[in-house]
Amino acid sequence: MEVGKMKKILIAGIAGSIVLAGCGVKTEDPCKDSKAAFSKYLIDKCYGDYMKQIEINKENIANLDKRVSALESDVDSLRREHEEIRAEIEKLKITGKEQVRVYFDSNKFTLRDDAKATLDELIDAVRDKDIKKVIVVGYADPRGTRGYNFELSMKRAQNVAAYLIKNGIPVEKVRIASYGEELANLIGERHPEQRAVDVIVLY
Repeated sequence: MEVGKMKKILIAGIAGSIVLAGCGVKTEDPCKDSKAAFSKYLIDKCYGDYMKQIEINKENIANLDKRVSALESDVDSLRREHEEIRAEIEKLKITGKEQVRVYFDSNKFTLRDDAKATLDELIDAVRDKDIKKVIVVGYADPRGTRGYNFELSMKRAQNVAAYLIKNGIPVEKVRIASYGEELANLIGERHPEQRAVDVIVLY
């Protein structure tokens, strides 16, 4: 056999052995690590944001629970006050009642001329009565914060009470209450109707 042919056969055999050996080796996926890292990133990113939102929702729910508890406490307080007033009225043996309602401009607590005229008529009507109690109740429309509306309706009630006292109503007979926006919907649906003060004279 010629030397050249022997070399060719030998080279072919070596090459075949290399190919066969290569087929038996399991190579690692070069993209495997990057895929795993990307998947972990997605999980951390999405799950992390989800968990953050859950914590935010928990905090919001807790705040709402506090607000509900505060409102329930206010309602209970108003209910007790109503019961106290009712009990006082029953003790007084009331024979008559006069009631008027005066209105205020938005965000104001000064008496308008029409309010003064209404109060003057009330004062004249009860001047000779044996007044047992004068209840002055202030309201506000729901615009603004609850705290601000409570103070605003209190100032309205105080100004009405001061006008009554200045014009002859005994100061010791006057009782003031402020309901802010809490009961405003009971006296009217429109904002101008809710900016009011009720005066109830019991005799």
